[in-house]
Amino acid sequence: MKRALILSPFFYPELIGSGKYNTHLVEEMVRQGYEVDVWCSHPIYPSWLVTESKAEINRVTIIRGGRLNRYPKNVLLRRVVLELWYLCFFLKNMLFCKKVYDVVVPIFPPSVFALLLPLFKHRFSKVFGIVHDLQGVYAERDSGFIKNMVFSLIFFVEKRAFNACDHIAYLSAGMQKTANALYLIKQDKTSVFYPFVTIDAFVDRAKLSALIKDDEKSLVYSGALGEKQNGRGLVALFEAVLARDKSVVAHLFSTGAIFSLLKEEFEFERLVFHDLVDEGDLPELLLRSRVQVIPQAEGSSNGSLPSKLPNLLASGTGIFCITDQGSELIDILEQYALGEVVTSWDVIRNSKILVDMLNKNTEKEVNKILLSKFTKETLVAKILAEGAV
Repeated sequence: MKRALILSPFFYPELIGSGKYNTHLVEEMVRQGYEVDVWCSHPIYPSWLVTESKAEINRVTIIRGGRLNRYPKNVLLRRVVLELWYLCFFLKNMLFCKKVYDVVVPIFPPSVFALLLPLFKHRFSKVFGIVHDLQGVYAERDSGFIKNMVFSLIFFVEKRAFNACDHIAYLSAGMQKTANALYLIKQDKTSVFYPFVTIDAFVDRAKLSALIKDDEKSLVYSGALGEKQNGRGLVALFEAVLARDKSVVAHLFSTGAIFSLLKEEFEFERLVFHDLVDEGDLPELLLRSRVQVIPQAEGSSNGSLPSKLPNLLASGTGIFCITDQGSELIDILEQYALGEVVTSWDVIRNSKILVDMLNKNTEKEVNKILLSKFTKETLVAKILAEGAV
């Protein structure tokens, strides 16, 4: 039996998108015949407070750490703590682990730990990296002396981490093009696999009917709300839509520091702030959303492809996306009948488009041909093939 090691802090029952992604990836690897070990953190998202977990998955060995970690409120310092902790955690486990693996799968970010991978080549046959976010893209958007130092450090780490892999899978072609050019990675060493659907069935059990009423003109954002989502711009857009159409209700489902600040700062009739729903209620949330918004801050589209996109497509809900010119999201959503894409944060224009979408009241529609591009089976088959070489 093939043996694989997954390296990422985020894993079941972690709620963050990458945690769900990693969990579904591992389950598919097990289904395709792997024996899998996972080295991860106890859950920390969305509050960045450690919640001890002993959750298990059949045929998966989970080694958790970081139970005593304390994460600062500052985003940059929090990232430093996560990077340094996982570096030490990886090194300790690798020094004491006696197993030899056919393939090691580091999932970026974090990235610093991967600088040590060349020291342990005798412990595994292949390194198959998966890139969720390009941190260098987000850092490059900022200016100033400190920001430039941070970008230089991220550039140094990501370049060496990615080049320590025998093969790299990106979640979008835009990420592939950007990272390969930035870090001088050969094209034939990389591939693109879109994130995959993580919801098995979409059923409305009416558990959320008190939050989003039946037939409500619901404008919804759900998920993480950080710098790359431009939370302040998103709320301003929602307010403009509500001012245009008195029958619309806008909902933000999120948590975290930025979400809390926005909740305190903005008060508008029919603008409702909610905590994240339980994972089991997510299918109903998507079904009850007339339009879901995917916001990307200017200049960030090549940094990642939103992990929630496949679930939105599978639900058949309306999707309004704000992204950059040339973004891969434009090509994807052009194939989706209920999708609209804009390439600026023009509040007046965007609010008009959204009001038009909300008033169409069209039936849910799933594009099965488009959705077939968002599957985990092909990614795991590629990992299996690389590990066998």
